[in-house]
Amino acid sequence: MLLLKLIRWLQFVHPIVKGALTIGPMTSIAIKKYYPTAAPLKSLIKYFWVLDSGRHISLHHKILPVNNIDILINLKSPMTFEKKGVTYKTPGNIYFQGLSGNHTLMQQEGTILTIGVSFFPTGFFPFFKIPVSEFKDDTIGLDVLLNALTTELEDKLRAAKTMAAKITILEQFFLGLLDQHPIISRETTALFHQFYTAGLPVRAFCREYGVHPRTLERRFNRFVGVTPKQFYRLSRFQVVLNKLIRPPQATLTDLAHDLDYYDQAHFIKDFKAFTGCAPSDFLKEKQSFKQIMTIL
Repeated sequence: MLLLKLIRWLQFVHPIVKGALTIGPMTSIAIKKYYPTAAPLKSLIKYFWVLDSGRHISLHHKILPVNNIDILINLKSPMTFEKKGVTYKTPGNIYFQGLSGNHTLMQQEGTILTIGVSFFPTGFFPFFKIPVSEFKDDTIGLDVLLNALTTELEDKLRAAKTMAAKITILEQFFLGLLDQHPIISRETTALFHQFYTAGLPVRAFCREYGVHPRTLERRFNRFVGVTPKQFYRLSRFQVVLNKLIRPPQATLTDLAHDLDYYDQAHFIKDFKAFTGCAPSDFLKEKQSFKQIMTIL
């Protein structure tokens, strides 16, 4: 039950509005968050975030797995990614990554201005109406889904003089993609809410609430992008990151016990699968962009 309470906190409670991304011993960049003001967006978009260096810098960071999708809008220096030993550039300046269980290495050098749109786990689907599992483990340019609308959006964002104006443009853009009526039924919304709060393994949840496991899996794949089990692992990993990074720092033994791992060895194995290294090595690296975004 503790785990599901923590997962629920990560998904539904707004984090701190402003933070910093450390890029060197004495250097940091402000990361600002802006919350949607339009009522239809508030249950779908967690926040817009902005990384603005204001000067020439060099970033080398890990992007860690999370349980939701972010759209990234890169308005200045190009980014390069490496995943599973394969290096690639972003497919355009506006793109997103489907949910994945693997970390990605990101490099960017120059003046940086990146705007992110961070969705709630079920928030992406209502805008694009494509099963989210189709994007799993992939990086997709938004123009693949929206064609010329993506170019129009980028042109408007570049022309806007202030960040407030850019955020307003983004809100109007996403409002224009929504249907008049909710596209995810009340029944499905209630089912997700029950899963988030029940504190039960998948099979036990299905027995308790009379849901066939395949039905639950289909809905998670369609609206979230992964299976319920994969979502559970990703959410638990986010909890682990917060408890490792936020003071007072939890011990590995306590984390393994509190978060329902079989033992500490299982916990470390799971952590390595997501980050590519052991928890102790990860804390020494201090180079994860999503680490910073998670704890803000």
